[in-house]
Amino acid sequence: MRILVVGAGAVGGYYGGRLAQAGRDVTFLLRDRRAAQIRERGLNLISPRGDVTLHPAIVSAEQLRSAAQPYDLILLSTKSYALDAAMDDFAPAVGSNTLVLPLLNGMQHLDTLDARFGREHVLGGTVRIMAEVLPNGDVWQHNPLDQLTFGFRPATVDNAARAAQILEQLTVHGFSTTNSPDVVADMWQKWWLLAAIGTACVLSDASLGEARRTVGGEEFNRAVLDECMAVATANGHAPRAELIEEMRTRFADPDSTVTSSMYRDMKAGGEVEADQILGDLIRRANGVPTPLLRAAFVRLQIYQSRRIATA
Repeated sequence: MRILVVGAGAVGGYYGGRLAQAGRDVTFLLRDRRAAQIRERGLNLISPRGDVTLHPAIVSAEQLRSAAQPYDLILLSTKSYALDAAMDDFAPAVGSNTLVLPLLNGMQHLDTLDARFGREHVLGGTVRIMAEVLPNGDVWQHNPLDQLTFGFRPATVDNAARAAQILEQLTVHGFSTTNSPDVVADMWQKWWLLAAIGTACVLSDASLGEARRTVGGEEFNRAVLDECMAVATANGHAPRAELIEEMRTRFADPDSTVTSSMYRDMKAGGEVEADQILGDLIRRANGVPTPLLRAAFVRLQIYQSRRIATA
């Protein structure tokens, strides 16, 4: 199976790197700067699962257009705000039997990909990993959390064989892979918890633990969590019991250092997935009051406007 990994950030770099380490037929589609960095230093993974330096195959968008050879699976790992540009770049790699596996945050990217390539070509997918790209380009996985979930929408007997083939290809050392019978539900579980952590961190300008240690912080953290869970429930995807327990523990822990990637991007002065994570969730609230989500979304929009103005 020929696999094209679009992007080599924290997600693409880690999961694509582990696939390459396992000997899968993996090529990375990269922009010039990231491609030059990896060609010079290698793709370095720093991880509790084991460090490794890789020298993967790399292709540019121009080379992809010239070759015009479809891939079997496209692992899409860009930020949601870069989706349109990414689709233009990898479109020549999509053939009649190609499947696109997006590992993006939120849900609205599914509609965008379906419209461009056809729903039959687009899988659902989500990951749970805490990782970042360091200034030198290395990919640092903070802890052993490494889950990747994918699935057809919907999963049927007709696509069971292809799903099994993908599962075999994505089963490697370094992360756990699940072929989900209801991947959209899994994506919703990731979405509400991501929105909750992001909202709490953006509004408090702090980690979950630092916010919890303030007067009123316990109530604030709990209110954020309850609001996001209520929106998921109103959309028919009630939070799973094990996730509720995990998140209530995290949000109540005064020593927690957890922050969201969206918050870290904002503190670093980068672009943020404000509309994809918060704005779209607000639009799907189905009558649930969302004052905290809206406040965080307003703050992020102001941040984005100021960032553009001073660019």
